[in-house]
Amino acid sequence: MNSQEAKSVARPPIVVVTGHIDHGKTTLLSYIRQNKSILIESGNITQHIAAYEIEIDIENQKRKITFLDTPGHEAFSSLRSRGAKIADIAILIIAADEGFKPQTKEALDHIKANDIPFIVAINKIDKPNANVEKVKNELAQNDIFIEGRGGNVPCIEISAKDGTNIDSLLEMI
Repeated sequence: MNSQEAKSVARPPIVVVTGHIDHGKTTLLSYIRQNKSILIESGNITQHIAAYEIEIDIENQKRKITFLDTPGHEAFSSLRSRGAKIADIAILIIAADEGFKPQTKEALDHIKANDIPFIVAINKIDKPNANVEKVKNELAQNDIFIEGRGGNVPCIEISAKDGTNIDSLLEMI
């Protein structure tokens, strides 16, 4: 081990949660924060980037993850862009009852421009009008090819409201 390696300190991955307004970004983080130990909280959800660090247990090892919550309203494109610039990984959240929307596309453009890996989280699968297949087809129409459909982008169906598959999402990160 050289002196530079000896001085380096591992840090938690920075995960930006991004997507269209009202697709469940803040709800997802609220669920995670309620059910995991919160170490740091700063910012204001609505008009700022908020940061949260949590600790999870994976295979009997404590691991930390730092999340950035970005606003989904169209007026805050520059904040979503900044979030993508500093992140190690992104979660592109898409509501199963609404599908691809303008800020979904814009968030995806920020992810691609910064060349960061990402996970697609199809949220609101608990809603009666949820249409997961429609969302998956829209992803393909936007050149996002998910695992199981000829691509390598991880995709998970979640409900941020009731916690369905949230632990699986955390393990993917």
